[in-house]
Amino acid sequence: MRPSIRKTLAATASAVAMLAMAACGQDAGPAEGGGGEDKATSVTFGVVGPKTGDQAQYGEDWQKGFDLALEELNAEGDVEYKIDFQDSQGQPAQASNIAQKFVSDDNIYAAMGDFSSATSMVASPVFQRGELVQLGITNSHPEFTDTGDYIFASPVTQAVEGQLQADGAKALGDKAAVFYLNTDWGITTWDVFEDRAAENGLEIVYSSAVEEASTDFKPLLLNAKNAGADVVYMLTYYKTTSLLVQQAGDVGLEAEFGAVGSNYSLEFLELAGDAADGVYMATTFFPASEDPEVKAYVEAFTEKYGFQPNLFNTYAYDGVKALAKAYEESDGTRQGLRDSLATSSELPSIVYGTYGFNEERRIDNPTFRWIQVKDGEFVEVDPLVE
Repeated sequence: MRPSIRKTLAATASAVAMLAMAACGQDAGPAEGGGGEDKATSVTFGVVGPKTGDQAQYGEDWQKGFDLALEELNAEGDVEYKIDFQDSQGQPAQASNIAQKFVSDDNIYAAMGDFSSATSMVASPVFQRGELVQLGITNSHPEFTDTGDYIFASPVTQAVEGQLQADGAKALGDKAAVFYLNTDWGITTWDVFEDRAAENGLEIVYSSAVEEASTDFKPLLLNAKNAGADVVYMLTYYKTTSLLVQQAGDVGLEAEFGAVGSNYSLEFLELAGDAADGVYMATTFFPASEDPEVKAYVEAFTEKYGFQPNLFNTYAYDGVKALAKAYEESDGTRQGLRDSLATSSELPSIVYGTYGFNEERRIDNPTFRWIQVKDGEFVEVDPLVE
């Protein structure tokens, strides 16, 4: 991360956390969160995430995964699990206020969210001081867990995925144009991508940060075309990516196209239409797997909702199952759940299979699948990178 970004994020986190504590009228101190001798039979996990605003679709994706996981857990065990999903609108101040609310509520045993790393990391100091687990289920920032030992993240880090994207781009062409979100997440991913390109010989002939709220990218795409790009890589979310691929056709930019795995969603296909065809992505989850547990999950999800799950549905499903497993193996306290989450090697996951966290509270050695949009559908293809 560039120094200016890091300083800005730290300052924002400190300021917002102070506001959150003032709003609640108390310090973010540790709560008991349940007793050890008589474990609770009703357990609630908090969720900080976007139910409204520009990122609301991801909150909807999460909710479907949460609901299926809760349905399964509550049908098979003696503990009733619940979710308290509070709307942050994707805003750091809201996320920090919600974090303080959860810390202060003894009925909350752990929390998940927010959606973006930048928003989540502003709330992290509140969770850490309050000694309440924050499990980032979609947070890939390399420094996400640095705040402390109550902060966990299950997704692949940008340090890993950014390098993979750059290697994929090199497999697709020699001269790349790269578009990245003008956010901490986007800039960090771009930094990793750029460094890797310098190592693998990919020539970056054009790059540009883009705003998530923007809708006209034609001038930037013309610059990429005039620079001679034969591959375009998009480190952007699905709304922006869909506009980029559509407008690339409008300006006559002919190239291979790749995008980060966060675009693996039905929403991208719907918004981009025919322009989505040909786009490559790497993902840690693909529903066509022959693994028995994946097949059972996909069948259950499809039966419940009428369509196959995407990565964000599955991250949410996995998050609930992992926290439930940690609670069951704990003494019934917040600290006990944290310790169990940190030490267990039997956490269930559709994305990774059974796993445990490393010392940085991240996932080691994830497996990626390469997919491509063909005739309006995602299909698995031969890996661009072995």
